[in-house]
Amino acid sequence: MNLFDRVPDELFSVLASPNRVLYADALDVLYDAYRESLKIPEDTFYSMLRSKLEQQLADATFEGEDIDEEELRDISGRARFLIRKLYSKGWFEKERGEDFDEYITVPSYSSTLLEVFHQLRDNSPVRGYSYVFGTYSALKVAADSENIYDKMAAIYSAYDNTQALINVLQMVYHNIKHFFQLQIKMQEVNEVLTSHFDDFGQNVVEAYIRPLKIKDSVPKYRIPIQTILTSWIQDEKLLIELSNAALQDRRGSTLEECRQDLMGKVFWVKDRYDSIQHDYLDEIDRQVRRYTRATTQKLENLTNRDYSVRGNLNYLLSALGRNRHAAELVEQIQPAFQLYEQSFLSEKSLWYRKRPVKRVKTTSVLIEDTGLDAEAEIQAAELIRTEYNRSAVAACVEEWLGDRGICYSKDIGLLNDKSYIMSMLAVLTGRDSDAGYLVEELEGNFTENEYTIPQLRIVRKEKSK
Repeated sequence: MNLFDRVPDELFSVLASPNRVLYADALDVLYDAYRESLKIPEDTFYSMLRSKLEQQLADATFEGEDIDEEELRDISGRARFLIRKLYSKGWFEKERGEDFDEYITVPSYSSTLLEVFHQLRDNSPVRGYSYVFGTYSALKVAADSENIYDKMAAIYSAYDNTQALINVLQMVYHNIKHFFQLQIKMQEVNEVLTSHFDDFGQNVVEAYIRPLKIKDSVPKYRIPIQTILTSWIQDEKLLIELSNAALQDRRGSTLEECRQDLMGKVFWVKDRYDSIQHDYLDEIDRQVRRYTRATTQKLENLTNRDYSVRGNLNYLLSALGRNRHAAELVEQIQPAFQLYEQSFLSEKSLWYRKRPVKRVKTTSVLIEDTGLDAEAEIQAAELIRTEYNRSAVAACVEEWLGDRGICYSKDIGLLNDKSYIMSMLAVLTGRDSDAGYLVEELEGNFTENEYTIPQLRIVRKEKSK
């Protein structure tokens, strides 16, 4: 559909005129009036324009505008002209109420644009969004409810929230790219620091990336979301009931169309949560690291390129800081700067790093190869591949867990070197995501048969459905 089939042809003309700043301010006043009350009397909008844009109206020239001499004479007339101009271009409509007063009504396209313009002017980051938690919460509440409509609505809510999350991630990724372009134009150290810590730190990291890592974490809620959706989609009777509820809610024209729509949305949400970490979050992390490195390099270049008194003094102090015996250098610069050497004691004051000594090439020492060492290495490698591989460690841990699914250090049985080595390998392999068990280190140590290991708690993982 053509855009101008939905909006008036001259809607954006006021934003391309010489007085576009004044019109933009007037639209922001219209947005304030729209948000303050349900019904907007035209006189109220007129009073708000006069009070909030008094100075702008007085300074405006209105050259090339179709303003009357009467309207141009004072601020009241200019405010009336603004109302007439915005009305003629389609930013709002008028209706007469039962009290015969004129009221302003804002069409849907205009309210959407006013919201966008206000957000751009406000430039305040989004706070407190919770798309992932909102998806999980809606599905969890619906799963505990017997109302089939709640489950159907939760599926559509999960789809909408996931789409909103993808949009936020795309916006964050491209916003980081935007900060790269801004940084290229910066030539002052303070400007780069302000952009990095204030703009990027607050508007990107604190507003979006930090919630994705802590509060609205995808890895935290991914499995519960997918589990609930899978259980619903695999229940044929429930799926038919969901389709009937969607048909009654006019989500589709036929029962089969509603069924396909529900299944498509469920599979789409599940697929997105499988790929969102790799396709979006990891890529955003890489861009953040690249931007941080670029900022550091930019600061280093700007600092090293500063040949003013501040830059020279910085270079001089850095050279003095690297030189342990700077007394002679301090004496040389005393006529220019009144500098004094200061020293202090620390825990490393009596220790100096050992300086590497250049190796001297000597005559090679020939080692007779008896063949025993090579054979021993082959036997050791074979022993590691057979007795201490991952399968052997997993089998040993399963033996410790038994039917209970949990064991502690006292249950391992440190009888020989092999059991001691297996306990250490169990701790190392328990950190892998594909391991069938979790290893938790408790406080204290456990000693048996002269073998000492930390107090461990090993639990078998529950298999996901």
